[in-house]
Amino acid sequence: MKTSESIKQIAEALVSAQKEIKFAAKDSTNPHFKSKYANINSVIEAVKKPLNDNNIAILQSLSPSDDGKLHLTTRLIHSSGEWIEDTAVCPIQKQDPQGLGSAISYIRRYSLSALCAVYANDDDGQSAALNAADYLQKISHSQSLEELQSNYNFVMGEVKNDRTLSKMVIDAKDKRKAELNG
Repeated sequence: MKTSESIKQIAEALVSAQKEIKFAAKDSTNPHFKSKYANINSVIEAVKKPLNDNNIAILQSLSPSDDGKLHLTTRLIHSSGEWIEDTAVCPIQKQDPQGLGSAISYIRRYSLSALCAVYANDDDGQSAALNAADYLQKISHSQSLEELQSNYNFVMGEVKNDRTLSKMVIDAKDKRKAELNG
């Protein structure tokens, strides 16, 4: 990973953005493996608004190479001029335009996901991640401390195996508790 000389402002902005980043929806199907995955559009949709709201833009660029592999640099750049970037290298399975396009999509989504700590929701329609908004709403709409505790216990029982979502629920509970305590 490479960074600008200072990362104070972009670091603060990234912390704020990550509080808003949820998950990337697995909305595409790989017919070969019969599995679902989050495509590049889902990953961008998950991160772009939280990043932009915190004055961070996403840049992704291809670099020429002599090794027959795809080199892609993903840079997060803050309005202050500070930046964080990393370059990923990916083999190109088929040496034709379709193979290149597939490799570009693949490396773009994985690079951006890694740099922004994005996760994809589970394939299971009953998964906690798929219901993240409902769970967080249940916490944030609690009308009393007793209701908040009850809702919190229920939701944590549902999401206990998802550390990222559990952290989001804890943060939402702490915020609502502070609001109820006035």
